[in-house]
Amino acid sequence: MMEIVRTFDLPNIKLLAIKFDDEPLDASEVILSQWSSAEFLRVFFTNNHKDYFSAYGRSDLTRLVREALDLATALFEKLYEFGKNEDSYNSTSLFKPLDNREYDIAAYDLQKLKAKVEERQSYFRVYGIKYKESVIITGGAIKLIKEMRNRPHTNNELKKLELVKKFLEGDNGGLDLVYLDIK
Repeated sequence: MMEIVRTFDLPNIKLLAIKFDDEPLDASEVILSQWSSAEFLRVFFTNNHKDYFSAYGRSDLTRLVREALDLATALFEKLYEFGKNEDSYNSTSLFKPLDNREYDIAAYDLQKLKAKVEERQSYFRVYGIKYKESVIITGGAIKLIKEMRNRPHTNNELKKLELVKKFLEGDNGGLDLVYLDIK
């Protein structure tokens, strides 16, 4: 079962998140919890040091974790600003199409999207689905490689995007949509 919930306790419904039944936190809370944890980041970068080295070169682990905490904070500040902004989508929107071959931002309903900090080391990604006038966050990943399907943690995010998309299309395999009546 899935539930769609508001993020950041914002009054509008521009930015929402998916909450899977087996998780105590919604998708935005999960990545916020992980990416604001120095221990989580230390373990992640230790386990994925070859991918980081290939993409960005050598880095001291302590410095890398400190920089990652700063990048994560910057991304969540941008998410908050996006969510509280009442304007509709525009060309400077935080969310871009997941597929780099697509140029139109939020061009169609159920489009898969990504958000990141526009910096050289923008390896944090928040993933979501455009649904009507909202973006539903499905999860996030630290992306250190080009193809998402080549690592389990990023491939899992692709699977969640597809699962939520099918759910919103109505092909939910018996799942009940708990939310959709937000005012």
